[in-house]
This record gives sequence, structure tokens and C-alpha cells, in this order.
Amino acid sequence: MDGYCSGWLEEDSQHSIDRVKERAGLNKKRARKMMDLARARGIRSHECHWNVDRNFMESKCNDEVEAVAYNGYCFILERQTMHCITVFALPKNFGKKKTYYDKTSRRENQEYSRFCFSELRNTKRWRK
Repeated sequence: MDGYCSGWLEEDSQHSIDRVKERAGLNKKRARKMMDLARARGIRSHECHWNVDRNFMESKCNDEVEAVAYNGYCFILERQTMHCITVFALPKNFGKKKTYYDKTSRRENQEYSRFCFSELRNTKRWRK
């Protein structure tokens, strides 16, 4: 990471640094480091596993900008120069399974949670 990204660090927009500082609670040095890691390790739209996530990322992209998901945030980068434009938080369900293919496993889980709750109700702690 020493030679190939040295030009990126100084040319990110001040707006993007301010957004990382505001939304992630980092100082300026850590904000630049996070943007650098997003460029190197982030997930592009074509690398997303789920269609819902892929569609979300592609909706943020066009011919000039690219969306990169990294560490719970979406980084909007210029395609040619890879300069960071802005940053915003990803939805809470991003990267997680959205559908249940087997309804019985979901029902068993619900019944198990009901069982645990009823067991908790019968304990002395619950009565206090």
C-alpha cells in the first residue's frame, strides 16, 4: 500500500473528509486511511453476492462515479482518478441474507424463541 496510492491521499475532496469525520467519528488522518482502505479492499457493485445489494450499489453508480462498500459505509469515487467524492452509511441489511428459502427452519427458530421466552417467564428473576 505504499507506492500505488500515495497520490490519492492528497486529492480527496474536503467534503468527503468532513463526511467521514462526521459519520464515522474519525479524525482527518484516520479518515484518509479509511478512504485508502476502501479503494483497496472495498466491494464494487459487480462483486456483490445478493441481487438486492448489487442493485443498490448500481443505483449509486453512473459513467463518471463508482460506489464502493467498505466497513458499513458507501464511498462514492470518481472512476478515472479514484478520488473520493462523498461517503454515507449503508443500510443495516446490506450484505445479509434477505430471503428464507426453507420456511420450516424459520418456524422452528420462532418456536424456539417462544420456548426460551416462556422458560424465562417461569424463573424467579422474571417475577421480581
